[in-house]
Amino acid sequence: MGKFEYLSVLISIIVGLGLSHLLSSTARLIQLRRRIEWHWPTALWMLFLFIALIQIWWVAFERSTRTDWQFFAFLLYLGIPVGAFLLSFLIVPDLNEPNGTDLRASFNENRVWLYGILGALVLISLVDESVVDGRLPTDADALFRLSSLGLLVLGLIFRGNRAQTIISAAILGGFVLYVLRLFLWLA
Repeated sequence: MGKFEYLSVLISIIVGLGLSHLLSSTARLIQLRRRIEWHWPTALWMLFLFIALIQIWWVAFERSTRTDWQFFAFLLYLGIPVGAFLLSFLIVPDLNEPNGTDLRASFNENRVWLYGILGALVLISLVDESVVDGRLPTDADALFRLSSLGLLVLGLIFRGNRAQTIISAAILGGFVLYVLRLFLWLA
């Protein structure tokens, strides 16, 4: 077993735990639909995070040829799946409340953390790429990630449900286009 295979096990476990929480929470939302106060931004963020976790796992394959793994570089890279895992619990609250669950109230309670962690993940990804490549990224991929920070700031500023729905949809749509561009058009 090479270094990558050994290190990728931890990445896979963390990503798997995040996906497990999202999928089991989705099933619980369906089961408890009569007791749940529906909230579109939460659903959009769940879909975003599902795609993001799979993309994080998929990107790990790009690291399979890397042989110069160092502890602190791995910790930096590990920050991305760890952040996504945390988001899976911030986006979907405890669904076992006896009086039902208000997804909107939970979202609003965790909104600052959601956008803050997402912003940190964007910055970690740019720093990680800089460490791997030995230079700051200046391509369209880096520009997209930096521009997404603008939407995250808007999510912090505007609290209303309509604004959050639009921002969540824009981030999801942009991310889907980003993933398509990276993995379909460049493959």
